[in-house]
Amino acid sequence: MLIITEQWHLRNFVCALPGVEILDPGQVVYSETRTNGVVGRGVILECGPTLPDVFIWGFTKPGTDTIRAIVYNFGKGPKIQKLANDLGNLTVISNSASLSIEKLPLAAEGVYTCQHILQPLFHGLSVTRLHFVIILKVPVTNPYIVMSDSSPVEGTSVIMRCGLENGTGPINYIWEQESRESQLTTVAEIYDDNRFNVTDVNRNHTGWYRCIAINQVNQQRSDRVCLVHHIVLVCAISKTVSLLCQASSNPPSQYVWFYNNSQVFTGPQYTITRILRMHTGHYACLAQNTYLNTRSRKTITLTVYCECSHKSLSRLAVTTV
Repeated sequence: MLIITEQWHLRNFVCALPGVEILDPGQVVYSETRTNGVVGRGVILECGPTLPDVFIWGFTKPGTDTIRAIVYNFGKGPKIQKLANDLGNLTVISNSASLSIEKLPLAAEGVYTCQHILQPLFHGLSVTRLHFVIILKVPVTNPYIVMSDSSPVEGTSVIMRCGLENGTGPINYIWEQESRESQLTTVAEIYDDNRFNVTDVNRNHTGWYRCIAINQVNQQRSDRVCLVHHIVLVCAISKTVSLLCQASSNPPSQYVWFYNNSQVFTGPQYTITRILRMHTGHYACLAQNTYLNTRSRKTITLTVYCECSHKSLSRLAVTTV
């Protein structure tokens, strides 16, 4: 392992260049640059406009002080060290001391130090030390929606969450609703909070929902998910409906009532007390005279519906066909 120290880079660089005289070993040019990188993409770190006589690149992990060598060139071509494999696809740009790093991983975040030495004729030794602080940002991945209830009852609440596997914050979230008529509407824009709360659910909330996650790097849109609300209607139970069946015959006919083809009553008048929506259906009356060996059947359709305002009943109605 090659560890770089201030003493090493002055004395050992001189040993690699016999006959070099340091006119003023205390004069070192320093420079620091902050660079934003993106995980999976690339950066170029420029170490001077020309190829120096000697250069060495070091890397320091965040939170540490140790500089570990990743590339050096003592005049016989660049030598890439094993540590460089952890930092992405690292290469030295031809005829320069600059680095190109492709497919940056998260481990590539840190401080890159380039130290190079030039020996201009009649001017002694020129030492430059450049620092590049790379701060990596992670693109947002494809988001997905998680609902607390995908089929809520009218009047209740639903919490939608826009889930992400990765992404550097802050992240903004845009929520879109696609109605049954395929109309797309932005229903919410929320800063750095992936939750969208739908309160007091009603029929207007039915439709497809998508979320869009946006950070400084990119934006991604989720697949759509469907929200279907259910209406629970509670109707008054004080209404009574009577169905009367009559047939002229002598002797009198016998009567049998059927509800959706199931026998429910015997007699000419069938009465339903405290009628509910569940009583909607087909009612048939069978009139028969066993003495005359005659029979007749008549079917009607009974519809029970509620005309409701929000969370309350306006009135109940019954129709027959």
